[in-house]
This record gives sequence, structure tokens and C-alpha cells, in this order.
Amino acid sequence: MHDKDTRKTAVELRIQQAVLDDHDDPDIQRLRNNHICFALLSLVNQFYALERQCRNFGTDVEIYLAEIQMIMTIHNAEGIHVNGLAQKLGITKGSVSEMLRKLERKGLVRKEKDPLKMTRLNVYLTAKGTIAHQSHIFFHQKLDNLVLETAAEHDPETVKIFAQFLNNILGRLTAFSKADTQPFAPCAEQQSKLDA
Repeated sequence: MHDKDTRKTAVELRIQQAVLDDHDDPDIQRLRNNHICFALLSLVNQFYALERQCRNFGTDVEIYLAEIQMIMTIHNAEGIHVNGLAQKLGITKGSVSEMLRKLERKGLVRKEKDPLKMTRLNVYLTAKGTIAHQSHIFFHQKLDNLVLETAAEHDPETVKIFAQFLNNILGRLTAFSKADTQPFAPCAEQQSKLDA
């Protein structure tokens, strides 16, 4: 993801949060009255905002979400080549190359010629890249622990029923988003992303 896209998403999140925080808007009050829907929307928004924040992940450089996800992919397939990364991430080789240049400048990855195919470059994490990956995993463990601590405050059957409830909502939302007769069609930019 380009930095411009990251800034655009950050602005969208700030706008959405400001709307959710508006206590004077009657439409938002109606949404608040449907406590479950409002709570789920706020919860998803908060998780998304946490995930999207630029962090240093224990290093001396800023690392964006797409960059840490590429670092994670490289960690899980050490020595992967550019084409392999493009296929794994579902993006173009050019996008992979651009992001790898940024990660190299930040000292997070290094490229080496493949000894079996000298025209191909294999990608590895540097020591700093490994620290970033480990810090990213630790960050998610902390989020997982927040959820587990909350779940531990309730009996296992209640947690099981709640998980089923959430999965049921997810299934219905997925079906709703794929329905042929959508009351509101996605804008052209969203539709092109859905089609890709």
C-alpha cells in the first residue's frame, strides 16, 4: 500500500470516529440505541485503527501495516523471491519491488542472488527486520490477551454462544455484501477493488 493510501485511510478512520463520537446527531443516537450494532461497529473501528497505526515495532524506523505484513510473509517464507511474494500477496511484481526498496532503505530486508538461478533475487529479513516481526507478533499477543482476559470473566458456554453469534453476523454480512440486489451499489473505486 502506498503512503498516500495509508493517509487516506487514516483520514477516513478519523472521520468515522468523529461521527461515532457525535452525541448531538439524531442519526447517531438511533445507531447508539441499537446497542449491539453500535458496539460491534465501534469495536471493529477500534481494532482497525490499532492495526493501521504506523509503529516502529522495536526498531528505529516507522513501519506501516502493508510493510509489516510483507515482513511477516518474508519471515514465513525466508528466501522467497519477488515473483513468489507477488503471488503470495496477490499484488503486482512492481508493487512488491517498490515496497522492498522501502524496506531495504529502512534496513529491514536484504536481497541476495539465488545461487540456483542467478537472475532471480531472494529476499531475507535483516536482524532489524526480525526484531520488527517479533515485536509485531508480541503486539498481537497483547491484543489476544485482552480478548482472552475479557472472555475469562464469563463462563465458557456464554463465550461459545457469543462466538457463534459473531460468526452468524459475519456470515450474514458476507452474504449481504455478495447479494445481487444490493440496495446501494459500491462506488466505482470500491467496485474495482472488489473485482480485482
